[in-house]
Amino acid sequence: EGLAVLLPCFWVYMHVGKCMLALREQLGDSVERPPEFDAWIDMYGGEEFEREVKDYIAIVDDAAAKGGDEETLKKMKEHFIMSCKLEHMFWDQAQNLMSWPDFSESK
Repeated sequence: EGLAVLLPCFWVYMHVGKCMLALREQLGDSVERPPEFDAWIDMYGGEEFEREVKDYIAIVDDAAAKGGDEETLKKMKEHFIMSCKLEHMFWDQAQNLMSWPDFSESK
């Protein structure tokens, strides 16, 4: 189940990195960026990170195919979907100044 929880983070960073790499190539030197921004784009938009993400996807798929009874697969799917929602909230909150919901069990 833990493998499925982590996958959306890696996957979305790869996607954002690829989008930012394309934008950087399109804008060229017309925009100034701190070197740290370029380092982030190079890391997450690069081929090495993409290979690592694809390898991780294969690991998750393999774990689901080999060891997943129906209940485990259901939980993996639920955890994956929740992680996707949280990733979306993380990226979206900067633009919309979104407040995080209370996930505590005490309610």
